[in-house]
Amino acid sequence: MALLRSIFSHFTSLVMALLFAAIIWGVATVEENPSREGYFYDTLPIELANRPSDLILAQKPVERARIKVRAPQASYDQLLPSSFRVVADLARLNVGTHKVAVKVQVSDPRVTVTVVEPAEIEVRLERVKARTLDVRSDVLDTAPLGYTFRPPMLNPTQVTITGPETLVDQVVEAAADVYLRGAKMPIEREVPVQLRDAQGNLLGGMTISPTVTFVKVQVEQRVGYKDVSIKTTLKGAPAAGYWVSNIVVNPSTVTIVGNPDILARIPGFIETVPVDVSNATAEINKRAALSLPEGVSVLNNEGATVQVSITPLLGGQTVRRKISLQGLKRGQTATISPDTVEVILSGPLPNLQNLAADDVQVVVDVANLAAGVYQLKPRVPTVPGALRVQNIVPDTVQVGITDLSTPTAVPPPNPTPIATPTPVK
Repeated sequence: MALLRSIFSHFTSLVMALLFAAIIWGVATVEENPSREGYFYDTLPIELANRPSDLILAQKPVERARIKVRAPQASYDQLLPSSFRVVADLARLNVGTHKVAVKVQVSDPRVTVTVVEPAEIEVRLERVKARTLDVRSDVLDTAPLGYTFRPPMLNPTQVTITGPETLVDQVVEAAADVYLRGAKMPIEREVPVQLRDAQGNLLGGMTISPTVTFVKVQVEQRVGYKDVSIKTTLKGAPAAGYWVSNIVVNPSTVTIVGNPDILARIPGFIETVPVDVSNATAEINKRAALSLPEGVSVLNNEGATVQVSITPLLGGQTVRRKISLQGLKRGQTATISPDTVEVILSGPLPNLQNLAADDVQVVVDVANLAAGVYQLKPRVPTVPGALRVQNIVPDTVQVGITDLSTPTAVPPPNPTPIATPTPVK
């Protein structure tokens, strides 16, 4: 018995010693690495986990949460947004509105989450529904005066929409509307597809595939209308020692109206009545009437404003050149009206006096153009020495392109056929 009492006494003393040692070690540890509690102010994204595959969120729930944590100072100082995973588990939920608890997972086991804001979120789940819709396209403005357009052509013509059943059921049309914005040639654009309800309101919250459609609108000139350029004619000559350094006409093109047979006989330009520059020593600005055949008029006819620059003769020359084409495709022919233009040059007199016929070439670029009639601007690619091109008169010519495989294409009147583009001497 005495031996047992002695063993018990020694065991009790040992336990008490270990207990005191643990208390002292804990106090020392806390003093060395004290605990800290506070809000983790970075808002953390809430992950919606385990959503049933046949259901979809009908509205966006709260997307971020704020948490309060308690942790040893050393752990607290190491916290990052990536230290936490905030989850709302949607497993086994059915159609309807639900309150779902927000739970936080922490990568450091020494960190304790004491507060989650919000503690739960409200989610509304609906059945996923998909529909295929025809895409409709309207032109929302009008064609320029004298032009008309055909109904838009679409590619693709259908889209598939996917989303909450109640939202998908509200959609009555998929639209890809366009504006012409004054276009006088066919337009081709990629247009986003928009979804609308019965009242015309735009709807969102659904997936559209594809999101855009390619819209093409054919814009054509009406019968009895024709676009032509304006060519200024001059009468007389400036005073001795002066020359015509530039001619500007505004507008440079107009739309004329009349009998289609008469319009067909008009080339791609009309002339102004002669502008008198006799003995001029300064710039001339005046309104000039247009010389039109009987029975032909101009839309919004206010005449043309002609500005003729008269400059002291430091060195200037006007040359007439035929136009050549660049980029005409194989299997196409083209006509130009007018097929010659006047190029107004300025520069040193020796350069002008030594100017050869092939030193100044006038070209019109028709690369990538399909069969049709176009109003295009000629240009002079290069001139020798220090010469400068002041202007090209007229500054716009009519080019008619015909595909040899499409004999029904209509060239402009009085054509000058050009099988392939060749330099003009």
